[in-house]
Amino acid sequence: MLVKRLAVSELPEADLRALQATVCDVAQRAQPLGDYPDLVGVSGQLATGNSRLSPVEQLNIYREQFWLRHIGCVREDYPTLVHLLGDEGFEALARLYLAAHPPETYTLRDVGAKLVDFVHRTEPWCDDRLLCDAARIEWAFVEAFDAPDAPPLDPQTITAATKEAWVTARLALQPAMQRVSLSYPVQELRAQVRNGENPPRPEPAPVCVVVYRGAEGTLQYIDVEPDALALLNELAAGTRLSTACEKIAAAQPPDVAETIEGRVGGWFQQWAAFGWISRVDFG
Repeated sequence: MLVKRLAVSELPEADLRALQATVCDVAQRAQPLGDYPDLVGVSGQLATGNSRLSPVEQLNIYREQFWLRHIGCVREDYPTLVHLLGDEGFEALARLYLAAHPPETYTLRDVGAKLVDFVHRTEPWCDDRLLCDAARIEWAFVEAFDAPDAPPLDPQTITAATKEAWVTARLALQPAMQRVSLSYPVQELRAQVRNGENPPRPEPAPVCVVVYRGAEGTLQYIDVEPDALALLNELAAGTRLSTACEKIAAAQPPDVAETIEGRVGGWFQQWAAFGWISRVDFG
C-alpha cells in the first residue's frame, strides 16, 4: 500500500476533516509534488515511502491519477471541444477548469457540469462563440441522456378536452428535452466528430435545436423554428398554453401573428409524435 492505513474511524471529526482537506489539496496540486516544499513534512504522515519512492513521490502517483482520470472524464463528455482546440489546447482548458471547479461529488458524471459556464466567462475561450456553442450542445446531450423518464402522454386526456378547456391548459414536457439556441450549427459538427470525421470549422448560422431521447432511448436532435423554441421554453416554465401563444404572437408582425394558432397546432402534433409532451393539465 502506498498510502498509510489510518484508523480514520478513531479520529476526532475535526482531525478527520483536516485529513480529508489535506488529501484533496495534495491530489489537486497542478505541478509534481516535489515542487512544493510545504508537502515534504505532510507527505510522511500520509505515505510510508520505500526503497524506490519517497513519500512525496508515492503521493504524486495519486496526484497524477487524479488529473488523468478527471481530464479524461471531461474529454469524454466534450469531444467537439477536443476537436476544435486540439489535444494540448483542450488539456489546458480542462486543467484550468478543474482547478477552478474541483469535483464536489463522488460521481464522475458531474465532473464537467460547470464547463459550459466556465467557457462562456473565461478568456480566451469566451471570445469564440463556436467554442461556447460546442460546450452547450455537448452538455445538452449529457443532460438528455441522464434525465429521468416521465410517463408518456395519454391521448385520452386531450381527445375529450373541450376548446374552452385548452384556454387554461398547461403542458408538461419530458425532462430529457434540452432546448438550445445556437450561433453555429454545432449539432452537425458534433455528429461528424462523433462519427470519426475531421470536419472544418463551420460558418456561423443561427439555429435552434432540441435534444431528446427517442422512443427506443436513443439520443436524437432536431432543428426547430425560433418561435417553436420560444413556445417550448414558455411551456417548460409552466406558462399556460394560451398565454404562451399570446406572448409568441405579440412578438410577431401582424401578418405572422395571425398564423400562430395554425402553426401551434402543427407543432403540437409533431411534439406529441416525438414524445416531448408528457402530460396536459386542464384547469
